[in-house]
Amino acid sequence: MARSTSGSMARQQAIRRFQELNSASLGEREAAIRQGIPAVELEELAALLGLPIVSLSRALGVPPTTIRRKAKNRDALPEDQGERVLGLQRIVGQVQTMVEECGDPTNFDAAAWTGDWLTAPQPALGGRQAMEFLGTVTGLQLLSELLSHNVTGAYG
Repeated sequence: MARSTSGSMARQQAIRRFQELNSASLGEREAAIRQGIPAVELEELAALLGLPIVSLSRALGVPPTTIRRKAKNRDALPEDQGERVLGLQRIVGQVQTMVEECGDPTNFDAAAWTGDWLTAPQPALGGRQAMEFLGTVTGLQLLSELLSHNVTGAYG
């Protein structure tokens, strides 16, 4: 059932923004990283994914104390940490786009699905959780490719 609450609208807007990040050029993403990813975005992302902020921040290699301090002061994350947050936001956008292109997005919540997927053992990752791969840009790229291969049925 589609909800029409303001929280639901904000959730949909965030997922649309993540789709835009996913389709942005490398230059646009690089500029966003250099401009700075606000620490509060990691808190919001954790809530969207339905994951504890401490678990998600550790998986992304961002100390929880850094998140609290920087979010409170409305500061941006260091570029390397912000790049990993942006990478996970892109994955949520990728999931939404894949469902829209290959399935029925009605009542589909890309963020909730991604949160579940991150914490479930993945056979294509040797039974490891996708969450274990969030700490590097290469790991995030691997997860993105894995999701793409799920659509085509090809595993590398």
